[in-house]
Amino acid sequence: MKASSFLFALAMAPIALSAADYEARSFESPDGKLPYRLLKPANFDAAKKYPLVVLLHGAGERGDDNKAQLKWGGGLFTDAVAQEKYPAFVLVPQCPKDRKWVEIDWSSPQPVAPEDPGTTQKLLLSVIDSVQKEFPVDADRVYLTGLSMGGYGTWDLITRHPGKWAAAAPICGGGDKSKAAAAKSVPVWAFHGSADGVVKPERSREMVEALKAAGAPVAYTEYAGIAHDSWSSAFSEPNFLAWMFAQQRGTPAKMDLATSALTALAMPATEVFPGAGPLQVGDWFKKLWLNKRVEFSRNKDREKGAIVFLGDSITQGWSSAQKDFASRKIANRGISGDTSRGVRYRLKEDVLDLNPMAVSILIGTNDLALGATPEQVVDNIKAIIAELQKQNPAVPIILNRVMPRGGENDFPARIGKLNGLIDALAAAGKNITVCDTFGIFNDGTGKCKKEEFPDMLHPNGAGYAKWKTALEEALAKLKL
Repeated sequence: MKASSFLFALAMAPIALSAADYEARSFESPDGKLPYRLLKPANFDAAKKYPLVVLLHGAGERGDDNKAQLKWGGGLFTDAVAQEKYPAFVLVPQCPKDRKWVEIDWSSPQPVAPEDPGTTQKLLLSVIDSVQKEFPVDADRVYLTGLSMGGYGTWDLITRHPGKWAAAAPICGGGDKSKAAAAKSVPVWAFHGSADGVVKPERSREMVEALKAAGAPVAYTEYAGIAHDSWSSAFSEPNFLAWMFAQQRGTPAKMDLATSALTALAMPATEVFPGAGPLQVGDWFKKLWLNKRVEFSRNKDREKGAIVFLGDSITQGWSSAQKDFASRKIANRGISGDTSRGVRYRLKEDVLDLNPMAVSILIGTNDLALGATPEQVVDNIKAIIAELQKQNPAVPIILNRVMPRGGENDFPARIGKLNGLIDALAAAGKNITVCDTFGIFNDGTGKCKKEEFPDMLHPNGAGYAKWKTALEEALAKLKL
């Protein structure tokens, strides 16, 4: 999967914008005052008409500083690539403290749109009108998006004023589903996180289903394990801007681009995973899985041909791996909590697509902790090796023995059995060597040492240094 790196770079972090990017403005009328920021198109030409994007922030960015509203999403439009490809006016108003884009009850399981949406929405519509009068805005290409409180505002505005919008992208919001059919002429791509405890995903699902029932052009993306911050994922979607700017009021909607690239990296239903054995199923893991795999995807091009370190939290935690192996290119593909079935499932995108120079595998401790048998773990490792060698029969593979750990008294026996199976697997294969990451850490009783594993599971700096030495020996055996 290829994606625009400038979009992926927005994932999981706010964007710091300078005042020069968005002009600070304020609108005043007898109804009140509304501060806002306005971004002009790159290489603005007054003789041309441009689209207008309206971005509505969430409750946490309310106030009167005329800055906070740029925290989420504003940077999407200031990137040089986006500016060149999608020149547009971008309007980011700031809602006053203790007010809303629509005065609706967020806590209601069945939100009801008020007859009067409130003063803030009226001011917002006046601001939009004033910008359209002042600048050459293409009235057939006015787009609306918003997150959380802004998601509620987006749903409400497209139902009250459907003829105004060319497309809308509400994120983790909700609305009055009985009014949704009024917006059936507006192409919608909605987003939500499945683990959102602030605005439940049912709010988006209900609006989407109501639009579908009305025959509207609507798409819905729900991120597995993602909580209320689903805007980070939505604004990172490679197709987000392409879909939005393809829409034009009054013409048949172009919905083919409203397909999530990120959900392809999300954790699927458990029955999809190959092999046997346990899986992590908690929302914390689903969120981490998606976030790490998005990170891996955006690093894919520069990490092609690397030595891949594949595993769970012990591998993920080796943040200094590239520095420690400075003379080699290293790609860390560890995800905390992962099991051998999880690694097996994500092998193609996270490892094979890199065409790795070599692969170092450490997996199994979570499997055993979740009740897997050593035989199940080694069967999955065997399948991983088969896929690696199917792509490249000569690829060097390092099988790291499962490290000792603390905890249950039967761990040493089960780890010992699994490591024996790993040794036998390596002895029967080609271009495979074993790294003794059990023996170097064994305290003599089959458990790890507190001075190297402070939590009795994960190595500290001293532990990683010892692993590095052992890996260097294994790499030398493979003539790497």
